[in-house]
Amino acid sequence: MTRTYRRSSPSKSQPGLNLPASVHRLAGSPAVPAAFAEAARAVVAALDEAGASAIVNVVGPLGVGKSRLLATLSSGFVDLRTPAEVHTPADGDLDGCAPLAIDGVDTDRRADAAARLLDRAGRGRFLIAGRLPLASRPGWAHRPLVTVELGPWSPADIRGLACALGVTDPARADLVVRLSGGIPLIADSLCRAILRGGDPGPEGAPADAAAGEVLLRLGVESRGIPAETLPIVAAVDGADEDLLTALTRLPPRAFTRLGRLSVIRPDRHGLTVAEPYRTLFDLAYRWRHPVLRDDMAARAAEHRHRQLARTADPPLRARLADQVLYLSGNRRARRDLYADGRGEFSIRRAGDGDDEAIGRLIRLWGDAEGLAERQVGRMRDLWLSGADHGFHLAVDTDDHAVGMVNLTPLDPGGAPALEPLLQQYADTVLNLGRSGWVVGMMAVEPQFARAQPALVRHILTAGIDGGRLVVSTPWIPYQEMAARFGLRRMGDTRHDVYRCGRPSALYTRTFTPQNLSGWLRRMQDPHSAGPGRTAELVRAALRDLRAPTRAAASGPRPAPALADLLRQAVEALASSASAVDAEAGEILRLYYLARAGGHDLLAHRLHLSRATYFRRLEHGIGKVAEAVSRDLTPP
Repeated sequence: MTRTYRRSSPSKSQPGLNLPASVHRLAGSPAVPAAFAEAARAVVAALDEAGASAIVNVVGPLGVGKSRLLATLSSGFVDLRTPAEVHTPADGDLDGCAPLAIDGVDTDRRADAAARLLDRAGRGRFLIAGRLPLASRPGWAHRPLVTVELGPWSPADIRGLACALGVTDPARADLVVRLSGGIPLIADSLCRAILRGGDPGPEGAPADAAAGEVLLRLGVESRGIPAETLPIVAAVDGADEDLLTALTRLPPRAFTRLGRLSVIRPDRHGLTVAEPYRTLFDLAYRWRHPVLRDDMAARAAEHRHRQLARTADPPLRARLADQVLYLSGNRRARRDLYADGRGEFSIRRAGDGDDEAIGRLIRLWGDAEGLAERQVGRMRDLWLSGADHGFHLAVDTDDHAVGMVNLTPLDPGGAPALEPLLQQYADTVLNLGRSGWVVGMMAVEPQFARAQPALVRHILTAGIDGGRLVVSTPWIPYQEMAARFGLRRMGDTRHDVYRCGRPSALYTRTFTPQNLSGWLRRMQDPHSAGPGRTAELVRAALRDLRAPTRAAASGPRPAPALADLLRQAVEALASSASAVDAEAGEILRLYYLARAGGHDLLAHRLHLSRATYFRRLEHGIGKVAEAVSRDLTPP
């Protein structure tokens, strides 16, 4: 049986509970972070309810402070990270009230060691800390666990920590808050790097120092995974096994092991790094390897373009398009869509308890855009009376709403707000028979302007997923943004529905599997297409070398100099000391130069699965493209 405490639970302590008195004063101490105090109260409540025998599992991300919590609440301490540091009471004392802490249960092997310790003890009260729930570990599902989550610190608590550590400059403290994502270990590392650096420098430098510390802490989890793998996954915003193999040398089964790391999350398009670690690794990688990062981004974008042409799943298509924009979109688009601290804000649908937030942000919207208060109230009522109210909130790490957007579904029967939003264009828009969304408002608290990219990204992703996006707004900055994203202007509405002295302008775009790739190409940064484009040219040139005869209409064969370069690059790759490179080179040599058969025949001949064969093929083309680029680049 597993119970989970995500928030603190009020509970009366039993008379015999022998916990430090400071624990019962945590809630009233200004020096104790709120997340820490809440988790401590939840642990006390769980111990109170469990009686003489209890297993409380404290779960939280790397660096959030689990060890500190265990040290505060326990009578003895077993640290599985450093076996020499074991401080335990005598076995007979385990029947007492204060629990024994077991820290560092971050792998299956350590979870097994903790289980053996509990089995030897027979009974008692235990606090066990780990980055993933024990219920997800082998051999723990049958045990009576109570899980308590220790969450990230609030921005105010992180700011207080930065000040205590000597970072008092507001701009530097903002950097610590933004990049730490509420993780005190990261905040501490950032502060030390800032104090060492002196004058304000690039964000990548302190991010690199913090990323190095995180990777060091992850070492026990990431054995067998090349050190550069996590930063690469972060830098390209997620990868499947095919893409990751094309970008780095991936040992067998490394992708499976990667998926088990506590900082990794499964996504529609593969594995991603959880925030705030993703932003940290990405900034550090950009700072350390700026050219290599741009090359990888271009190759990853081309890989996703090919995948986009094959997928029929709208949510996956939207996620891939989002990744392509992140990797290769023009600078203005990336500025509109992505913030440096993407983990700082998240988007969720407004619920029953969000009436105050909706009212506050609706008023903010009206005041910011100079709209008549009465008309703003009327639109709010129309939105709320629909089958889907369409309000989505941008919230910070404390779940405080700092921004809001309304996405009204293109459903004439269940969305009364469509008439004033679309007016004379309603028939044209609705008769197309496509699903989608109408954006009717967006508002962000001025002090949290960094949340706007998260809202814009949410809007665009919803539009691509739904197949259609319509923007109705009298606000000129939002009209300009709609035009930047290639939405077509339909015209102005007939009536000034908001009594603000200007009509709303309507912009629209339909997203289909056939036109999505072309739209993404038009949104592309002209400087981001180099390596990916080179790979495609190399692929075409190798294909031409393979053809023994060609019709004149099919175009000229590669120039002799280029053909020689291609052959030399393939032969060099096939003779590489790297087994992966040599295998990729042999595939290219057999298929393109020797014309020894088709792909299926060669995969069978080389004793490779089709998946491995095509991964090696893509890897080889990328390597040859790099070699050709080096040879053709003037010194």
